[in-house]
Amino acid sequence: MVNLFRNKSYSGIVFLALLFLVVHAHFFVEAPVITTPAHSGFFEVLIQQYIQPLPGYLLFLVYAVLVLLQAIRFNLALNNAHMFQQSGYTTGMAYILLTGFLPGWSHINAALLANTFIIWIFVKLIRLYNNPAPKTLLFNIGLISGGTILSYHPSITLVLVIFFALAVVRPFRSAEWLVLLIGVIFPYYIVAAFLFITNQTNNISGILPHLQLAWPLAIPAYWLGITISYVLLLFIPSFYFWQLHVNRMVIQIRKNWMIVLVLLLVSLFGPFIFSYAGRTAAFVWIIPLSAFFANYFLYPKKTGLPNLFFWLALLLIFHNNWLLGKI
Repeated sequence: MVNLFRNKSYSGIVFLALLFLVVHAHFFVEAPVITTPAHSGFFEVLIQQYIQPLPGYLLFLVYAVLVLLQAIRFNLALNNAHMFQQSGYTTGMAYILLTGFLPGWSHINAALLANTFIIWIFVKLIRLYNNPAPKTLLFNIGLISGGTILSYHPSITLVLVIFFALAVVRPFRSAEWLVLLIGVIFPYYIVAAFLFITNQTNNISGILPHLQLAWPLAIPAYWLGITISYVLLLFIPSFYFWQLHVNRMVIQIRKNWMIVLVLLLVSLFGPFIFSYAGRTAAFVWIIPLSAFFANYFLYPKKTGLPNLFFWLALLLIFHNNWLLGKI
């Protein structure tokens, strides 16, 4: 099965769509659930007012379009940046598989919308190296990041990622750091100015992210432990094959991979410092994890073990989404 996604032809997109239908076959029985954590940003309002009233088949269509576009866009971005030594659709495959790992990741929520913008930000970050007009690009990165944080507060960890990317990709220039900072602040300035003009300054605190430290999940059950164990077990060979090949790549690509690694490390803390968002704050994990998992599904010449991991993933997905979908 893995060989189907190692092909760099556009037939891989068709296989991604078919894989999505298999992973989320439970949607043919029950429409996607909508979860909106309180006080998480403007995406919460967007979902409640415009998406939640939609009939079930349109909710399925919304979720399918978002996930497929994210998987394909991220996959093509990595291929175009030559972050693998051969092109394929294993990143998109891993992305779609991961969306079925936890029942909460099959829901329509603000984190799902935020992932679209996080991928967009990453696409722009990998264009920073030797860019002839970095200030324009940096302002746009900051603007999109600020708008994403304003719309989904737990994504404030993006600030660490974009400033790390600027630090490693380009030589230090104070003007560039200032432009990036202005871009991040600008959406907040516009909203705060509007609230001031309309005499709603008491609502300004509501647009600011707030921390809530806690354990976001219930006491781990056996299924959750098995799922986490699978992810950790798959990450070990994935990291090995990534390290094996990344050392042979040019410095620009190695720096791009460092951005992915930092995104993974920073996002790990999201569910714990924004516990009011619960499992949805962990949805961003799918982006960097899919990039690393793609290495193990792409590089090994013998596909026996990668295929085993693929089928084990489908078994976990079946169990979690069909038997534990109500959790």
